[in-house]
Formats: sequence, structure tokens, C-alpha cells
Amino acid sequence: MPLGKFAREEGVIVRFIEFMPLEEDRAWSPDRVVTLQEIVDTLGAYRPLVEIPHERSETARKYRFDDGLGEIGIIAPVSMPFCGQCSRVRITSDGKIRTCLFSVWDHDLYELMRRDASDRDCAAFIEDVIAKKEARHHIGEPDFVPASRTMVHIGG
Repeated sequence: MPLGKFAREEGVIVRFIEFMPLEEDRAWSPDRVVTLQEIVDTLGAYRPLVEIPHERSETARKYRFDDGLGEIGIIAPVSMPFCGQCSRVRITSDGKIRTCLFSVWDHDLYELMRRDASDRDCAAFIEDVIAKKEARHHIGEPDFVPASRTMVHIGG
């Protein structure tokens, strides 16, 4: 496995992320996702992987090869959602707060700032938005609604 070999020989962390429905052409479907387990199985055929303990809010699951050389990180929002522990919030390039990449809502911090809101008002707005953060993203579920903006428009 060339990527596993690369991680070991170069002493770098190789990261994978499952295909998510954030693309412009909306070509995503569950059957096109290479899951965390498939990645672990493929790399494990090269040399066995051992999971490294990680912080609950961390998005990537980390693995080392069984001899301790080479690290692999896998972000698996589709096959192993981590929503319940996610502490991520983004501010887009146009000043909108997004509490989830897959959110159908933006929260306009920029407009509040344009109206000369005080720091206290901005802080209260941010706290209120975060308090309403989505519990999960619903990817792969029948009622899933794609994000209101694609990744290129979010700024990620």
C-alpha cells in the first residue's frame, strides 16, 4: 500500500476523509463513500493498524501501524458520525456563522457587526447560535437535505 508505506518512511501523518455531500455538482451518494472500515481494512492488509486514543471532540480517528511507525488519520462523518462530540463552528468568508458543514442555515454575524453592535451583543448572538447547534447531520438518511451552500461557498 503506497500511502501506508509513505506514512512510515516519511514520518508523516496521512489523512483520509470520507466523501461527503458538499460538492458543487451534487454527485454524492452513499454507495460512492469509501468508509473508515474499508480504509482500515485496506491499509491493515499492508500492515496491521492499532487505533490511537483520541479526544472526544477530535474529528479524526487515528491509527498507527502495529510496530509504532507511521500514523493514519481518518475522518468518517458518514460511516461513523461524531456529531454528538463535535465542537466545531465556522465563520464563513462573508461573516456567517455555520454550526455544521451540513447546516441549511447561516447566522449573519457580519450584518450585526455592520450595525455597530457592541461586543456584548455580538458575544450574546454567538452564544445563542452555538446553543442551537444541530444535534447531527442526517447524511445517508432518507430525509437528508444537502447543505445550503457547498464547500467552495463556505470557505473550506
